[in-house]
Amino acid sequence: MYVITFANPKGGSGKTTSAMLLAEQIALSGGRVAILDLDPNANILAWSQARTEEGREVPFTVHARPQAEETVELIDGLSESTDYLIIDLEGSKDQIVTFALSRTDLCVIPLDGSPMEARQAATAVRLVQTTSNMIRTPIDYTLLFTRTNAAFQTTDERDVRQEMAFNAIPTLPVRIAKRAPYTRIFRDGVLLAELPDLVEAEHEGKTASVKDKALKQVASAIDNARAYAQAVIHTLTKERAA
Repeated sequence: MYVITFANPKGGSGKTTSAMLLAEQIALSGGRVAILDLDPNANILAWSQARTEEGREVPFTVHARPQAEETVELIDGLSESTDYLIIDLEGSKDQIVTFALSRTDLCVIPLDGSPMEARQAATAVRLVQTTSNMIRTPIDYTLLFTRTNAAFQTTDERDVRQEMAFNAIPTLPVRIAKRAPYTRIFRDGVLLAELPDLVEAEHEGKTASVKDKALKQVASAIDNARAYAQAVIHTLTKERAA
């Protein structure tokens, strides 16, 4: 079982959305996926429970936050039924975060490319490195630029990327752009894969140009999510092979 954690002490970094997009894409490819929702807001757990109550499919299992001392046992116990465990960490330096990181194959640290978020990401990197030293085992990590401008790279993002490269901090080659379809995942309780049919129905009777524009936005979001998931899996398997 691969364990992928998502960490950033700052809210609004795209951490939970990134975890959800990855889980859906892996599940669509046939992988057995579970999510452990350790974020105090429990947005993924609430999303899953709402869909279950409405009789809608959830393509992966979602587990609620356990007692801290039960975390490692829960993670290890999922290995027989799960290919990929995705963990949405809380932002603080809590004991449960350390336990989850101790079982991590790859920690993804989302940031939006601003200097302030870069400082928060550095805090997450230090937490990973501290945990790695504590358990005397390397924990691989990578930065993920999220909520970026889909059309171009901002000056702030370029400067932060250069700083990370100078300091030899690994960064995923694919970024997640700020897109309306991603907002709908939690707002409307949907999967990204469900949006083409939903948008088609919502635009029934409207002009072809309006419908095509809306569908193009969804298609671009799906392409972005698929490329991002492939980049994560490539990084994960490359590090495991090494």
